[in-house]
Amino acid sequence: EILGALISMITVWMVTGVLTYLACIRLLHPDYDIDATVMLITSACAVLTNILLSLVLHQTGHGHSHGAQAQECISAPLEKPALSNASLRAAFVHTTGDLFQSISVLISALIIFFKPQYKIADPICTFVFSIFVLATTITILRDILTVLMEGR
Repeated sequence: EILGALISMITVWMVTGVLTYLACIRLLHPDYDIDATVMLITSACAVLTNILLSLVLHQTGHGHSHGAQAQECISAPLEKPALSNASLRAAFVHTTGDLFQSISVLISALIIFFKPQYKIADPICTFVFSIFVLATTITILRDILTVLMEGR
């Protein structure tokens, strides 16, 4: 579970690093073309998909049983939220990070669609949302490392 969470966080950081690198390249070499329509469609689909994934991953247990075992579980406590599991928390943070990156691309696409001369919005939005994504993963990474190092 913890190794899966760690791999998920490493993946988030690697993707963010690649996106930041590509944004730097675009700032240094501004002779690129952007198809804003394709960018809009793709980013809108990504935003919707990541919202759905975030909602699914953030669901909590429903706290009751079905069938013959229902009588035995009347006094049982409610199930813990799904995000108490470290790998589910990491997957949720990963999906949330992807959501914010997709929102970044959508904002950039809207700006570029209406004002093509402002194509610099793409790398700028990438930098802003990359910082946000990295900042939100620090807590989960700390929790993962605490478990891996057998700390308290």
